Amino acid sequence: MAMPFVHSGAHMRCPFSQVPVCRSGATHTSLTVFKAAVARQRGVQQCRGHLQITHCSTGLTVKEPSTGVEFPEVTTFWDGDKMRSVGAGVRAKKFAFVPVKVYAVTVYVEGEKAARELGVRQRGGFFDDNRDEDYALALVDGAFTKALVVQLVRKVEGKQFFDALEEALAPRLRLAGDTGSLTKFGDFLSSRTLEKSTDIILLYRPEGVLEMAILPPGSSEYVQAKPELRIESPMLCRALFETYLGSESVVPEARAAWAAGARSLLASEQVRRDTRKSGS
Repeated sequence: MAMPFVHSGAHMRCPFSQVPVCRSGATHTSLTVFKAAVARQRGVQQCRGHLQITHCSTGLTVKEPSTGVEFPEVTTFWDGDKMRSVGAGVRAKKFAFVPVKVYAVTVYVEGEKAARELGVRQRGGFFDDNRDEDYALALVDGAFTKALVVQLVRKVEGKQFFDALEEALAPRLRLAGDTGSLTKFGDFLSSRTLEKSTDIILLYRPEGVLEMAILPPGSSEYVQAKPELRIESPMLCRALFETYLGSESVVPEARAAWAAGARSLLASEQVRRDTRKSGS
């Protein structure tokens, strides 16, 4: 799903490629996620996924174009550090053979930490094949805080939302003998009615802790949210994020965009390293 850079002001700087852009009087500026910075990497090809960056009164946002949902490009969750969105996508389910959009979803990572770790992996040859799967799984495996944020575009019952996730989560957690964590996760969701425009925050800490918050419609200030559920389960955390970022992702087009976002973080890390080496 194409997500070009869009900006409705006169000046902007691409937050990933670090390429300055100026279009005085223009209402839209379109760039691919990589452009010049990613071209610096050996063997990196242009990726299918793109980001759409828009400007609003409160700052830059990442827009999922098919739903119109916008997420803050940079945000903070409760007591953590600043985190950056690496792209957005849409989850659709088929009803009577007709795809129906259920929610938009984005992935946030601690940008600087993620970029450094991606750089280490690149120097170790982890990305030599330039596969989306490798970049997406690097986001799952990375020793940095990451978050999935879902915004519903239609009203659903919490049990419906959980049941759809349980199909992917249950086999892995049964195999690991950790069904108790899944039960706790399900009980929390199943007791809720999720109105349209509700935000669900699923934050994965490096120590294997899942923190969760549900924000009612109109409550877009993630920094003011407080986690309502905390589950210590590395297996649940990994299974949940692999459901979205793994090889059998429930949002494959979004996964391609997230892989593109990881490539862009890697490109920014390469620029940083090159700048430091040159002493400028």
